Amino acid sequence: MSAFTHEFSAFTREFGAFTREFGAFTREFGAFTREFGAFTRELSAFTHGFDL
Repeated sequence: MSAFTHEFSAFTREFGAFTREFGAFTREFGAFTREFGAFTRELSAFTHGFDL
């Protein structure tokens, strides 16, 4: 195996690990934004009763 192929293979393995980690992060962030959206809707409904 040439040095280039070896380096490229190592790069693709690292990039694959990165994309898996990034995918896990985006799933977590998506769950957070859904929770935050529900919270803001609740807060909005609560504050709507007040005459600000």
